[in-house]
Amino acid sequence: MKKRVLIVDDDIMTLKILRKYLEELYDVVTENAGYRFVERMESYNADLILLDIDMPVVNGLQAFDEILANPAMSDVPVVFLSGVSNPNLVRELMSKGAAGYLVKTIPKGELLSRLDKVFNENPERKVTPEVLILDNDIARLKEMRENLQANNFKAKIVRSTVDAIEYIRNHHPDVFVIGHDSAGAEPQEVYNSLDQIIRDESVIPIVMEENFFSSELIDRVNAALSK
Repeated sequence: MKKRVLIVDDDIMTLKILRKYLEELYDVVTENAGYRFVERMESYNADLILLDIDMPVVNGLQAFDEILANPAMSDVPVVFLSGVSNPNLVRELMSKGAAGYLVKTIPKGELLSRLDKVFNENPERKVTPEVLILDNDIARLKEMRENLQANNFKAKIVRSTVDAIEYIRNHHPDVFVIGHDSAGAEPQEVYNSLDQIIRDESVIPIVMEENFFSSELIDRVNAALSK
């Protein structure tokens, strides 16, 4: 499974450029507001964070303080992004535990090299995969959630495509299970209608043409994550 890099920057063009640079090697997710990142920082399941310094409402320095204060985020390397070089700020941030400081005009090759170096210097982070399940059968949803949680997965259940879309956009789950009873539509139809957001957010889809036995669900999720 690819490592997940979260890019936090309020500049949409920067997000697009960096995503294009990184998406061949990494699972890339983006956030364009510092305050939203702070509210949801654990939900992104990031292995590394590229964090812009200059953002409105909550800037990168404030967001970094929130990361440092959160024990669940203590092992996530943070590499700062800035439009200009600032040696004094670099020293300050590195002394606080930042994993790096990059100027946004950095060439693609150098960026990939720097991130590879950061990953090699930091111990492997244990990330719990998250599975989103869409189904209209409440009892079946609860059964699948309990089974996934018992097998060390995070599990979120929703009963409508609207809720599924919102959750995928905001929380970037690893796997999206489209249940057999998906809001009155055939699972494949649901998949076809959500194909764009599934691809945009790099979510792994599993389409249940029929209900799985519990063991089969776990096997299918593990197989999807291992690809």
